[in-house]
Amino acid sequence: MSGFRAFVENLKKRRKGLLRLAILLLINALVFAAITYRLANKQELLAAEQDRLSAELAQKSETLERLERAEGRVAENASAATEFWTDTVRTRVPGLTEAWEEIDRLANESNVIKGRTGYDRDLLDVGLEQIKATMPVEGDYFDLVRFINRLERSDRFFLVEQVRIAQQETAEATIRLGCSISFYLKAQDDGPDAAESGTVGP
Repeated sequence: MSGFRAFVENLKKRRKGLLRLAILLLINALVFAAITYRLANKQELLAAEQDRLSAELAQKSETLERLERAEGRVAENASAATEFWTDTVRTRVPGLTEAWEEIDRLANESNVIKGRTGYDRDLLDVGLEQIKATMPVEGDYFDLVRFINRLERSDRFFLVEQVRIAQQETAEATIRLGCSISFYLKAQDDGPDAAESGTVGP
């Protein structure tokens, strides 16, 4: 009996140690679970934040590309405007005379007969004079088309605003058109009343 009693006493002592060990294991398990949960939750938050930042970066990159394209267009427009102002637009003297000579030359090269040209002059707010010219032109269909195409491709920047048939001679296949074009000159200060009109040609 003494041996059994000693065994029981020894078991009771071990039971207390096992209980303490079980409590420690339970505490460790709870701490591990809490830390694991926090880490997993933090990982999800970091992943969500990464997705948000990636989306924001993509949006900023797209905005930057748009701004770069817009900057490129602005630079191209500025270059075109500078070229138009310095190379294409002439001063009124001798620009107006040169424009009439250019129109006459294009008409002769296209085998088109050009009549007397009338024009009106308007001063624009941007410092340009817009010259609106009207003239009768006569020739066959293909010559007239060639004349209009050459006007539009001219370095002087002629704008063909209106073309209307005035008369057609069916016997000789000759067509007479009323042609309205406009072009621009650098404005000159001619006083408060800058508008004028006139005629040129034979």
